[in-house]
Amino acid sequence: MTKKTSTPIEQTARLLDLVPFLLAHQGIPVEKLAEHFRVTKEVILDDLNTLWMCGLPGYTPLELIDLEFDSGFVTIRNADPLAQVRALIGSELVALVLGLDLLATGSSDLPIEIRARIEDLAQRIRSKIGHGISVTDPGQSEIRALIEQAISKRASVVIQYFSPQKDEVRERTITPFDFFREGAFEYVRAFCDLSEGVRTFRIDRIKEISKNFILRAPTQSANVRQEPLVSTVRINRGDRPTAESLGLALDKVVVGGVLPLSAYSVDWLTRTVLASRGDLVVEGPSQARKSILQSIDSTLALYREGAIALAPNNRT
Repeated sequence: MTKKTSTPIEQTARLLDLVPFLLAHQGIPVEKLAEHFRVTKEVILDDLNTLWMCGLPGYTPLELIDLEFDSGFVTIRNADPLAQVRALIGSELVALVLGLDLLATGSSDLPIEIRARIEDLAQRIRSKIGHGISVTDPGQSEIRALIEQAISKRASVVIQYFSPQKDEVRERTITPFDFFREGAFEYVRAFCDLSEGVRTFRIDRIKEISKNFILRAPTQSANVRQEPLVSTVRINRGDRPTAESLGLALDKVVVGGVLPLSAYSVDWLTRTVLASRGDLVVEGPSQARKSILQSIDSTLALYREGAIALAPNNRT
């Protein structure tokens, strides 16, 4: 599928790629060139006209890139300055990976596929410059340091944690075990008194942490990992919001298909299904279906009691 237009950034990237490609494919037809770069013939001709005005300072015919494409076949000469793709220097790579980190950590509503591309690019750059470079919020550094102390003391600590599933901040007493990273985020694995099981907590979602540690004898329950609730979900519409709610690529979501969906929280499963407006239907287990039906009944009761105003009827 060819593109009819390009952003300035896309065109600049394409121009940098055009020169080494043309040097290796002298005499290529314009149509083939457009097909290779997945743009229309009009777009590639605009690129060639732009490239025709590029060159070294002086900007006489002696310094400008020499292009010929009037015949429908493209040849290029005098393009040594752009013959190879420019490599980024160390400081530029550092700035780029830090910018990617800020983009990933500062945008909680990024689509899943965009976040995955950002994290993949950041990891590829880190493979060149090392993994010790990252952006860290000073507040998060203090929280992490206190959690490290709790781990070393084998103590519990009280945190204020934001749960996106319930859209609220709740106080929890946790006994942390260790840290781990997944993508651009760092997590702590801990036993949670509130959930009575092992949970993982994203560090940047911990809003506050107590400096007073709770020393107590370890319990066997802290070593028990709660199994996730696995439900069966039928897909009624294969759009992007449905794919994102399931954590799948868009091409993996098939209308009418039935998929297993794992969740550690019935509340999260209920909110996800209700937010889909019928695009997702839970077929089992009965515990999950019962929770969803109870939530629907509670909401309808609020409408019947007048606690929630009905939308105005615009029909005549």
